[in-house]
Amino acid sequence: VSNKSKFKNPIKCLLNPNGSGLSIATKDNIIVSNLYEHSFDICSGWLFRMNDCIATKGFQHISIQINGERVDMYNTHLDAGDSKKDIRARGKQLQSLKDYIQLNSSSYPLIIAGDININLLDNRWKEIIDSFLGELNLQMVDWSICMSDDMVAEDYIFYRSSDNLEISLISGGINDNLIGLSDHPPIEAIFDIRKK
Repeated sequence: VSNKSKFKNPIKCLLNPNGSGLSIATKDNIIVSNLYEHSFDICSGWLFRMNDCIATKGFQHISIQINGERVDMYNTHLDAGDSKKDIRARGKQLQSLKDYIQLNSSSYPLIIAGDININLLDNRWKEIIDSFLGELNLQMVDWSICMSDDMVAEDYIFYRSSDNLEISLISGGINDNLIGLSDHPPIEAIFDIRKK
C-alpha cells in the first residue's frame, strides 16, 4: 500500500495521512524484487477543480518474478477535471509516468493499471492515449463493450510482452460482483504469462 505523502506533519495528519491510497497485492509465492512509489510534483486544484492537490497522486512500480523472468507492474492515479489546468497537469503526469517507464522498464514486460482520468470514449483524448500506447509499445484491455450508459470509462489496463516473456490477455471486462463499491466501474483482466 502506497503511504508516501507529499505533505509534512502536521499538515500531513490533517490533509493526507494515507498517501495516494494506491495498492498492489500479490500472492505469497510471488517474488517481489523491486518496490518504488512516486508522487507527482504537479497538480491542479486546491479548493476547486476537483481538489486534486489535496491528494498525493502518483504511481507505484513493482517488479515481480514469473518463471525466473522480471515483469514490471504499475498502478497510477492522475489528476481529474476538465479545466485547462487540469488537462495540462494530467498531461504532465502521464509524461512523467512514461519517462519513468522508458528509463526503468524499457526492455521488460509490463502491466499498467490505474485511474488515468481520461475518458476512453471521448475522441478528444484518443490521440493522447494512442501516443502513450505507441511510444511504450502497449496493448490496451478494451472493456468499453461491457459498459452501461451511466458508466464513465476513465480506468485502463495496458500490457506488453518482451523478447523472453509473452503476456496474453485471456479475458477483460467489468467485475459485476464489485459494482457499487466505487464511483468507477470495477475493471479486471486475466493474463497468461509464460516464457516464449
